[in-house]
Order: sequence, then C-alpha cells, then structure tokens
Amino acid sequence: MTDRWSELNEQALDMMKDGNVPEAVTCLEKALAAARSENGDIHESVAVTLNNLGELHFMSGEYDQAEKTMLESVAVGEAVHGKDSISVGETLLNLAELYFIRQRYEDADRQTARIVEIYEHGAADNPALLTSVYNACATFYLEVGMVEPAQPLLARAQKVIEEHSDEDNPELGVVLKSLGIIDRHQGNLDGAETRLRRALTIFENSVGPEHPEFAGVLAHLAEVYLSRGLLQAAEPLLNQAIDIYKHAFVDPQPEAGAAMDRLAALYAATGRTDKAEELLLEVLYIYSSSLGEEHPAVGDVKNSLGEIYIGKNETDEALPLIESSLKIRQSYFGERHPAVAQSINNIAIVYDRRGDRTLALRQHRKALEIREAVFGADHPAITQSLDNMAAIYRVQGKTKDAIELLERSIEIWQQAQGAEHPAAAQSFHNLATLYVDAEQYEEAEQALLNSRKILETDKGGNQMHLATVFETFAGLYSKMGREPESREYAARALKIRKPEQMGDPRVH
Repeated sequence: MTDRWSELNEQALDMMKDGNVPEAVTCLEKALAAARSENGDIHESVAVTLNNLGELHFMSGEYDQAEKTMLESVAVGEAVHGKDSISVGETLLNLAELYFIRQRYEDADRQTARIVEIYEHGAADNPALLTSVYNACATFYLEVGMVEPAQPLLARAQKVIEEHSDEDNPELGVVLKSLGIIDRHQGNLDGAETRLRRALTIFENSVGPEHPEFAGVLAHLAEVYLSRGLLQAAEPLLNQAIDIYKHAFVDPQPEAGAAMDRLAALYAATGRTDKAEELLLEVLYIYSSSLGEEHPAVGDVKNSLGEIYIGKNETDEALPLIESSLKIRQSYFGERHPAVAQSINNIAIVYDRRGDRTLALRQHRKALEIREAVFGADHPAITQSLDNMAAIYRVQGKTKDAIELLERSIEIWQQAQGAEHPAAAQSFHNLATLYVDAEQYEEAEQALLNSRKILETDKGGNQMHLATVFETFAGLYSKMGREPESREYAARALKIRKPEQMGDPRVH
C-alpha cells in the first residue's frame, strides 16, 4: 500500500474520531481514487477504503449509498481474500447493522448467519474475537426486540468465554446480563434473577460496584423484582443505579435515562405522580440531548409525561406532548404501529376530558383500527380501545353499546390469558359502573368482586386502581343500603390513598 493512500486514510480516520464527517468523506474519496490509481480496482486498500466510506454514509443517514458502498467493499474483499475471510466478515457486520436499522430483517438474518459461519471457521482460535461477534449479532437482534435469534448466539458466547477465561471475566457479565433480560421477557423470572445476580458478582469483582456495567445489572434486576410485584425491593436498586450513572458520566447518558424512566413508572403506579413528573422531565432532557429530538425514546417519554398530565387533568400541558410523541412515532415507525396507536389513544382521552366526545370517539376508533390491523380482532392489545370507547358511550347514555364493548373486552382476556389476567380488572370495574348506572346491583357486585380478586392477586398491580375499585364498592353498597360494608370499603380505599391519615382520630 502506498504512502499516499495510507496518509489520506489515516487523515480520514482522525476526522471521523473528531466528528468531522463531511470532511472525512471527502478525504476518503481522495484515498479511494489514490488506491485505485496505484493498485487497481481489486486490492485490499480499495476494500478497506470502501468499508470506511460506507460507515461514514451510514453515520450520515445516507443508507442507500452506504449499502451500495459496503456491498462493493464486500465484492472487492471476496476477490482479494476469499468469501470466508475475516476482513469480509468485518464489512458484513456493518452491512447487517444497516439492514437491522432499515428493518430489512430477512437480509439481516442472511448476513448474520453468514457472519457467524465466517467467524466460527476463521476465528476459532481467537475466543475474544468470536465472543465479540456473537455479542454484536445478538445485540442487533435485541435492539429491534427479536429475542429468539439472539438467545442461541448469547449461549454460544457464554460457552466460549467459560471455556477460555476465568469466572470474573466482564465479557461473561455482559452476556449473562443479556440472557437475564431475555429470561425476564420470556417470563422466566427465576432464571433471570439467577443470571443477573451472577453478572452482578462478576462486575463487582472485576470493574467494581461504581461502574456503569454494575449499575446496568442493578436496573435490570429491579425489573425482575417489579415483575414479581416487589416494588419496595426494586426502588432502592433503581436509585442506586441512577446514582452510579450520575457519578460515572459528566454528560447525561441514555442508560441513566432508562433507569430514571423505569423509576418514574414505579412512582406513577404508586400514586407519587409529582415525583414521576420530575423524573420524566429530567429523562426528557437526557434523551433529547444524547439521542436527538426525533429519537423514539424521546417520543416515549413525551407520551409518558402526557399521561401524567392527563391523570392530573392538565390537558393543556398533555396535548402538545402527546401530539409531539405521535409525530415522532409516525416518522420512525410508520402509520400502523402499536406505539402510534397508543399516542392516538391518549389524544382521544384528552379530547374526552375536554368534553369533545365525538372527536374522542373518532380517535379511539382510529387507534382500534391500527391495533386490529397489527394484532388481530381478538388480541388483548385492542381491549384498551374497547374500554375507552365504552366509557364514552356510558357518558352519552348509550349503556347497551357500552356493555357490549366491555363484554367483548372481557371475553378477549378470558380467551387469551384467562379471566384473572391483571388487565381484565379494568374491564370488570368499568362494567360494574355501568351496572350501577342501570341499577343492576347484583351484577355490579359480581363484576367488582372479579376486579378485586384480580387486583389483590396481582401483587405488582397499581394500588391506586385497587383503591378506585374499593371506592366503587363503597358507593354500590351505600345504594344497596349496606352501610357497614360501604364504610369498610371507603376506609380501605383511604388507607391506600392516604395511609398517613389512618392513625389520625380526626379521620373517620
């Protein structure tokens, strides 16, 4: 390779490190011309330059040009080194990442399978390199929510590390953390906790308990506790993780934002909405500054903030946030996506709160159409739309229409998850309120008993929801002339909402 090509290529790499992408592209184009002029079209210098140029186009969001350049690099690399060379595999990794970003999953699968085959043959004597490739490919899948193809890759990585390194290798901690996350998503909470605790020990012994990797495991272990309904155990872990992140980084990082986002959700679920709002505003700043204003994580936080404001009936604050969330999600995911439907659902709730129920119903129907198109007409994901539309019909005096929607909602849960799924509790409660309006008190009582049973079984459920059910019980029993039971349920609701008042003799 000539000095001229090397000089230009090194200059371009320095520009890339400094973030000077346009200048780096210009420099690499000159390097490519020099390589071709001095070595011909089929040469290692040409393949390397094309790969670097493809990465720059990728970084700039010029995906078509990036793909074209990377494919050209692969073709040159294959001609120089052969189809199974590691250098070709390096470019294929970049190409696979591009396909995942563009949601071209069949192309991504094909490239990933080839990458694994190349490295398993060419890097069998290099465990660290092989492990990094397994991890990279698994990460591609996990970032787009594809758990099943990621799991065997991580299992291979774990096996290689355990065969060739000591038990406190941080790379093993990374793999175990990812496998623990998968276990949690698959409902294997025991397996998740076991892996994450092992990862925690590895990071504590290798990088120390103040390292961001340690914090990441704490946050995911907290998620396991949340899934078990152990909110009191999860909260200190999230706070510890957040403190580590804040001390480890000068600038705000998305990892800290994710832990804070989860803690905010915990606060919201336990009625501490002011704390939730405060955290979400901080998360919004972190994501906006580190990921960009149009990143889907920003859209998620704006939607969550909007929901907080809806809960406080501050619709003027809620609507612009949710509309911005919708715009971001539509731009990133397209018109038919569950996240888009959720934003539309929340916009409908705002219109309903403002009394514009005709427009609210129109938005709820739009959300329902998206959910039915994505999930099908009998999927639990559509029940939120059914419940919300039923609530509007109730206010409009269309009790029959409302009952039909709620009965459909409950039937969906019974068929999909069983009658005692936590989400069915809301439908049972809403149905009970309709029966109360219709003076069908016995039916209302049975629906409330169903809702209460579900919520009391679900230890991780929203206690504020249970308080609402108790309040409805109190109102029902008052109408039925069962005053002792009415007072009992009113007291139980107060104990959840304002536990500090229960010992005050002035509170009756």
